[in-house]
Amino acid sequence: MSEALFKSFAIVGAGPHIGIPIVKAFLAIGVPILVIARPTSTNTSALPSDDPNLKVVRADYTSAPEISTILRENKIEVLISTVTLFFGALAVQNVLADAAKAAGVKLFIPSEFGTAPPATGLGHEKHDLAIYAKSIGLPTLRVYNGVFDEFVPWLAALTETGKFHIVNKGETPGSFTATPDVAGYVAHILTTQPPSRLLDVEVRIEGQRTTLSEISALYKGSVPVVHCDALPAEGVVAAEVRTLFQRRFEVGEVSCGWDPETGLDDAGLAGKDNSLWEGHRWLTVGEVLGL
Repeated sequence: MSEALFKSFAIVGAGPHIGIPIVKAFLAIGVPILVIARPTSTNTSALPSDDPNLKVVRADYTSAPEISTILRENKIEVLISTVTLFFGALAVQNVLADAAKAAGVKLFIPSEFGTAPPATGLGHEKHDLAIYAKSIGLPTLRVYNGVFDEFVPWLAALTETGKFHIVNKGETPGSFTATPDVAGYVAHILTTQPPSRLLDVEVRIEGQRTTLSEISALYKGSVPVVHCDALPAEGVVAAEVRTLFQRRFEVGEVSCGWDPETGLDDAGLAGKDNSLWEGHRWLTVGEVLGL
């Protein structure tokens, strides 16, 4: 007898970068989804107002009882978190985990959407959350997709400076995946794969394996390429964070095949779960950036 698929889904943190695209991906395949938004959030204005499969409620993310009540009343089986890495928002994920556990949620997808996080340093909160979820018996599905293609101009400070900045040589391959591909993949596997394939699993996807140097060449001389030790601080918000992130390329940490425990990158591992979306054609960085 085959397993029953998950049927009810909710998302917290439906912002413009990946949250709203995931919501739209569910709606595109006709699957109902509940959006739990902050009381003051305006991001929901980007969602359709007339789709019968969309329900929006507002709640305080710091209140586990409030979130839990919403999840229980809507009989939610799968809770997706897309809260941001910045501004301390990841701290609320422990609250979300507690709420999900109390409401009987069967699967929690924490806000990963990058590469396997380290135990210390940038992104360690994601590692801590995974440990916490396991400690309370809440199954998770962690999605690693590398760098979002759309973030490349920001990562290289091209948006602010008109120049493509590369920290050091930029010749180490990393994983890049387009936002629509990540969003579509999440909606697809959650609605087509049996729970046993998703519980306490890490999935690794990769739209394209390439280097920052190769991406800069796609501009064909239309913008200057600057190799540097660090991104310029003047006029570049979070320049230090971007610099640190680019330095991770040099040792292979921005590949979905990266293993924080061994310190090694396995290129064959990087896109091992692309196959769960059979027949899908993954977008390239050049296509996404219009190059």
